[in-house]
Amino acid sequence: MVNDAILSVETATPEDDILSACRHLLQTQSFTTQDAVRQQLVQLGYLDVSQSTVSRLLSKLGVAKVPNAHGQKVYALSGEMEPVYAVSSVGSQIDDITCSQAMVVVKTHPGGAQLIARLLDLHRHPLILGTVGGNDTVLVAPRQLNELAACEQVVRDRLAPE
Repeated sequence: MVNDAILSVETATPEDDILSACRHLLQTQSFTTQDAVRQQLVQLGYLDVSQSTVSRLLSKLGVAKVPNAHGQKVYALSGEMEPVYAVSSVGSQIDDITCSQAMVVVKTHPGGAQLIARLLDLHRHPLILGTVGGNDTVLVAPRQLNELAACEQVVRDRLAPE
């Protein structure tokens, strides 16, 4: 096992290295342009990075442009591949959490619903069947209607301000 780890370190290519650096940058910072990503990679010592190289790296990482909490489109790693890092409190995006006769309804600031729905989906709880996120409303379907109140409490606990 140790030999495998040593072998993988020895066989890491420069492309793997820059891909890892790009992934780390996207996990820790927000970027609105490919040039901003390129400039940060240059500051890290990758001096021959072009815009087309950044485009290829973003494609390999499965990066998409998504709206952040301020409505700006930023590059983000795919949720299936990478953990979600919240820069500000999730609770700051929530206006209200209520319950209908069939589901939990989370009202958010404009543009915040898809992020909230995604966070609930990524950290799935057995009481939650699924979510639908619009612009400012998230619908949370409980697995069982008779567990609606418990499902609402799970949503409140997961989205509570810190």
